[in-house]
Amino acid sequence: MKQIKWLLFSLAMTLTASSCFINVNDEDGFFGSCVDGSGPIVTRELIVAPFDGVELPISADVFLKQGPDQEVIVEGKDNIIDEIELDVHNGIWRIEFNRCVRDIGQLRLFITVPDLAHLRISGSGDVVSENTFVIQDLTIDIPGSGNVDLALDADDLDIDIPGSGRLTLEGTADDTKYRISGSGDVHAFNLECRTSDISIPGSGDVEVFVNEYLKVRISGSGDVYFRGDPTLDISITGSGDVIDAN
Repeated sequence: MKQIKWLLFSLAMTLTASSCFINVNDEDGFFGSCVDGSGPIVTRELIVAPFDGVELPISADVFLKQGPDQEVIVEGKDNIIDEIELDVHNGIWRIEFNRCVRDIGQLRLFITVPDLAHLRISGSGDVVSENTFVIQDLTIDIPGSGNVDLALDADDLDIDIPGSGRLTLEGTADDTKYRISGSGDVHAFNLECRTSDISIPGSGDVEVFVNEYLKVRISGSGDVYFRGDPTLDISITGSGDVIDAN
């Protein structure tokens, strides 16, 4: 009984001490310091250091355009735009807020960049390209539920979808690699590529247009639909299938 009382006392003291270290910046809104979106929708230009990678963990829509000069235009509530983080790390701009925000409302970013090498969508926002990106290598990671729709003229694409977001691609590419460990789908019949390497341990489906070589490894329940006349290298240990969609 003494041991139990001592354990309860120790636990109470630990909790009391821990409460002394609560972050007074209160990013979770515990002390009511969250910013509530207010006012009309405005349009502003943001000055951001050069970047060729975009990460989107928040609920906002991004419209990408390739152009010679970088430009970032934002549409949203004025006091919400004030909270957007502008720091760039290793060439990647992570579009998030400096602190807790609520009632974001409409938030749209129109981004023009000379090059695009990295794209990660971990929130529910959508990303759409407004023209065709002529690029070399691009990695796309979608652990969230947001959708991505891109037009590309690319060398190598490396795509990972552990989330539920949908990826739609059009244009051309040399080598493509897809890993679908979540439930998200890939619609790439309109992206003509030379080779494709597809791994599906998840439940998402992949549609591809491949000319020369198609490698497929399915350990999950997702299906692969292909067009073109590639050499096939297929291994299936799950319940998914490879389907000729010509």
